[in-house]
Amino acid sequence: MILLTGAAGFIGSNILSALNARGRDDVIAVDDLSDGAKCANLAGRSFADYLDADDLLSGRERLPRLTAVIHQGACVDTTARDGRAVMRANYDSSKRMLALAREYGCPLVYASSAAVYGDGSAGFREEPACERAVTPYAFSKWAFDQLVRRELAAGRAGDVPIVGLRYFNVYGPGEGHKGRMASVAWHAFQAARRGEPPRLFGGSDGFVRGFIAVADVAAVNLIFLAAAAA
Repeated sequence: MILLTGAAGFIGSNILSALNARGRDDVIAVDDLSDGAKCANLAGRSFADYLDADDLLSGRERLPRLTAVIHQGACVDTTARDGRAVMRANYDSSKRMLALAREYGCPLVYASSAAVYGDGSAGFREEPACERAVTPYAFSKWAFDQLVRRELAAGRAGDVPIVGLRYFNVYGPGEGHKGRMASVAWHAFQAARRGEPPRLFGGSDGFVRGFIAVADVAAVNLIFLAAAAA
């Protein structure tokens, strides 16, 4: 059984679709549906069970044997300033997913973020010298990346394969519920549909951005999952 957190979110729901397309519905879909608009992202998709995120994190629910953990659930508000709340939602929950992967001896594929590089002035290499997290969101993702690095370096991960993916500017279907946190591409498309000129973020007129389709992100998750399970 695959545990998929953030299953009703933008990327998580597309990963679920990709699993379904491969004939997989042995998935426990985990999310927080306080925002009922996210229910639409699960409609028409197949999964074995649904579990509220709070019940999973509290340990109140007994889980079947897990073969993989795909951790996409997070507070994705990059402008949030309550660092304590963001750390609980992102860092603490990620540690719980790592503990589950260890408990079941299964692969963990989790979502990190390009935000750990800050403004990118130090480069985008996967090296500590390039990482300059400047927001609570970025710090929460960076902190868990550091935990994983320490665990791997110390040999404490055991036989559990761990993959962290740093997403850059993902766009595509299923992100409408994110509102102002939706991608630049989504906002530009909505403006075009209204017959309005697209608006960029302040100071972004000189930026050179790379964008990746969410279908490609989902495919990459499954590629690493298959490699980790091999």
